[in-house]
Amino acid sequence: MSEFSGQVAVITGAAGAIGAATTRLLAAQGAAVALLDLPASRADDIAGEIVAQGGRARAIPTDVQQESAVAAAVAQVAAELGPPTLLVTVAAINITGAVETLRVEDWDSMMAVNVRGVFLPIKHIVPHMQAAGGGAIVNMCSVSAFVGSSGGAPYHTTRGAVLSLTRSLAQELAPQHIRINAVCPGWVATPFTDAYINSQPDPAALRAYASGLHALNRMATPQEVAEAVRWLLSPLAGFCTGSEIFVDGGFMIKR
Repeated sequence: MSEFSGQVAVITGAAGAIGAATTRLLAAQGAAVALLDLPASRADDIAGEIVAQGGRARAIPTDVQQESAVAAAVAQVAAELGPPTLLVTVAAINITGAVETLRVEDWDSMMAVNVRGVFLPIKHIVPHMQAAGGGAIVNMCSVSAFVGSSGGAPYHTTRGAVLSLTRSLAQELAPQHIRINAVCPGWVATPFTDAYINSQPDPAALRAYASGLHALNRMATPQEVAEAVRWLLSPLAGFCTGSEIFVDGGFMIKR
């Protein structure tokens, strides 16, 4: 029997590189997967690939900032795939800028997607986990929760908030047999990362610098991050809750 047979997993930001790798991995291990992402994403294509390979998948266009959209998406998941007992929150954006010039609108957007967009799926999926007698949640966080960088205050703040939310809810949900943990990657080779690097004055120098921040002298792959998520969701991590797992190639040991 596959690891997650009979379970339903919801993945936000499922069309991004890390979200897609996670979605495919969970589907390959028998989970029915619900891909929550924006309407213009590749979620439909990924869901189609999984269905063509014999899996169960639904792509549900969802703006994780909006409670009504998240509530409707979770209700659709439960009706079409079954009650969700696994959740991975990956959806995030990154807007950089000096604190004195950063627009309040950009700050608010970061908080809405990166923090509220984690809280809302948890809020609406936890009742299904409670009814099922338990569940597992993984929040995608970052080493950015532990360090700072010039111009990165909004992103670092949101990652710190997600880490605190994870720890708090681990305490709150443990009596209901719901585990919640965070995965904290270093730099990951994704289009999200490429977009940021390519927006800087010297992309080649920044890419080399970013790789050198890690003891292993490279960035992670999305698959490596997805494998950590898989483990935390699985019974193998049954005594882990409120924890952060670093997939950082030695980034933190160099700090």
